[in-house]
Amino acid sequence: MSSLNLVKRQSCVYKVRVLREEKNSYQVKIENEEVRAVLSGKIRHEAVVPSALPVVGDYVLCSYDPHNCLARIEEVFPRTSHLTRKAAGDAYSEQILASNLQVVFYLTSLNMDLNLRRLERSIVMIKDGQITPVIVLTKADLVQPETIEDAVKRIAAVAPEIEVHVISAHQAETMAKLKKYFLPDSTVAFLGSSGVGKSTLTNFLLGQEVQETQGISEERDKGRHTTTSRSLFFLENGCAIIDTPGIREIQLWESDSAGIDDLFSDIKELQGHCQFSNCTHQNTPGCQVQMALDDGRLDEARFKSFLKLEREQAYIQKKVSMTGRRQEKRLWRKRKRRPDTDISSG
Repeated sequence: MSSLNLVKRQSCVYKVRVLREEKNSYQVKIENEEVRAVLSGKIRHEAVVPSALPVVGDYVLCSYDPHNCLARIEEVFPRTSHLTRKAAGDAYSEQILASNLQVVFYLTSLNMDLNLRRLERSIVMIKDGQITPVIVLTKADLVQPETIEDAVKRIAAVAPEIEVHVISAHQAETMAKLKKYFLPDSTVAFLGSSGVGKSTLTNFLLGQEVQETQGISEERDKGRHTTTSRSLFFLENGCAIIDTPGIREIQLWESDSAGIDDLFSDIKELQGHCQFSNCTHQNTPGCQVQMALDDGRLDEARFKSFLKLEREQAYIQKKVSMTGRRQEKRLWRKRKRRPDTDISSG
């Protein structure tokens, strides 16, 4: 028997989850051990776009040879949900941050300025991925009670149906209240800017220091950036948690606008009651949106945010459609040039 056949017979196949992405490889857990995994040639060849490659949280099929402690990813299973955004830069490509999630905590620190527009954008991104958002206000011990009350009130004005929790790393009972979301066989991710306490919460839930954390910066009065890559960990009950690096820029990706329609349902309802179906919501007679703005029922900054997000998502959808057509043409030309499909070859 050849050595190649011997290796094939000794290899086993496993369905596992991607724990971490590394340069040119991944980390997966096989038989309670973390092992390095590389992509098969088939996956590399067939991945037309970066989002087709594995990401943290994906279920993948791996062949594993225990003799060299190396796994090979042969297949990526369909995702039930995903947290995605437009990749940074000018290219119109999708970046999937994590997949197969049920809940995403959006963390923001109470000792920093509460950016409602960024919060809205993040909630839309989460909802677009068919995931339940939960808002967590951290570092409650660093601010006065009235600051907390004001933050909760402001959030309720833009996201009234989303649960909000206030926690402090120095008050374990506040963080323990979040455990109701960490159900067996579910997956929960943490999203937010650098230094808001994502790694601290991860360590608390796991009961050990698996993620590096640093203290509060005296100059900026906020946590320093420590997490540099997305990582998946398992709790004792089987729940998976994904800690993510701080995100500086959130650009929406194409979707069916479900996130925008859901978060801004009050505005969508007003638009539906305007006198004219083609209402511009400016000086059109019978405009319910303009009436709500005039009498204070609708905040002008919130309405402008809604319009901006709608325009942005429509623009991305147009660009992605054009990019997709170009990719299809390149694939068609590539196949046409193959010797077995080139009808001009004789």
